[in-house]
Amino acid sequence: MHRLDRILTGIENALAALALGGASLLACLQVILRYLFDYTIFWSEEATIYLLILSTFIGAVITLRHNEHVSVDVLSFLVGERGKRALAVLSALIVVIYCVIFGAYAWILVTEPAALRIVTPALRLPLWVVELSLPIGLTLMFLRSLEMLYRSARGRETFPEADSTEYGEEVMK
Repeated sequence: MHRLDRILTGIENALAALALGGASLLACLQVILRYLFDYTIFWSEEATIYLLILSTFIGAVITLRHNEHVSVDVLSFLVGERGKRALAVLSALIVVIYCVIFGAYAWILVTEPAALRIVTPALRLPLWVVELSLPIGLTLMFLRSLEMLYRSARGRETFPEADSTEYGEEVMK
C-alpha cells in the first residue's frame, strides 16, 4: 500500500504543479505581453481556464489524500471506537461508489461522438481532450478512496502519512 501511495502522490503532485504552474505562467505572460507590447495571445484565456479546471479536479484528490474534505462528524461523538471505525468504512465505501458511478459516466462522456467531433473555440482542441480532466480526476480519486476504504476496514488511520510525510520527506512538527 505504501508503494501505491508514493506513486499516486507523485502523479497527483506532478499534475497539480503542471496545471497550476502552466495556468499561472500563461496568465502572467498574457498580461505582460498585453500591457508592454500590445500583443494578445488569443488562446491564453481558454487554456488558462482548462488548466484551472484540471487543477481543481486534481486538488480534490490531494484534499482526499490529506483527509481534509469537509465532513460532518456529529455521529462520531455519539458512538464508541468500533462505531467510529464502522462510520469511516461506510464513508469510504460511499466515496468509492460515487467515484465508480460518476467516473464511469465521465469516461463515457469523453468517448461520446460529440466530444470526438466538436472542437474548442480558440485552441481548436477536440472537446474530449478538455473533458479528460473529469475522468482522470475521478479515477485518481477512486484509487485514493480504495486506499482509504482498505485502511479504514483494517482499523488503521486513513492517511497517516498525510500528517507525517510529504514528497518523501519528514515534516517537522
